Amino acid sequence: MADGAQLERAFAGATVHDIFNLLSVAILFPLEVISHYLYHLTNAMLPDSVGDGEKWEGPIKKIVSPFAGRVLKANKDVIKDIATGKVDSCDAYYPALCLDGIEDYKHCASKCDKDAGEEVGVDCGRVGLITCDKTTGCPAFFQNGANLHDDSISGGVCLVLSLFLL
Repeated sequence: MADGAQLERAFAGATVHDIFNLLSVAILFPLEVISHYLYHLTNAMLPDSVGDGEKWEGPIKKIVSPFAGRVLKANKDVIKDIATGKVDSCDAYYPALCLDGIEDYKHCASKCDKDAGEEVGVDCGRVGLITCDKTTGCPAFFQNGANLHDDSISGGVCLVLSLFLL
């Protein structure tokens, strides 16, 4: 942020955002204390089938999740391994490799047991940013032999499609 004018605009925007939050609390908090309006509103939105402490999955998620899992499935191990320092970058996950060229969970995404001497490409496969699922298999955008660029393009296409459908 070497540009002073840009910094000034960013600071002004942040100030407007903070004032909006303060005014929202100044209005909603007294209303909640006096009438318990928000409590009753959220109770009305909560289905009877959900009890205290239970996790509720909304109807939109129930409709969209099965379809989304067949299109693209993110590999959550990538960010976890980078954060814990097991790998230096995403490059350690590429190229994506499926045993015998068969694209399913068993041949692509099963974990290697390094203690047993299993080796990637011989005993187990390797997936990149896009992974396979045990129940639904490999999604539509999964490619055997994909590199980081291929997975990034697939993610970008899915983002554009989802924004278009929205």
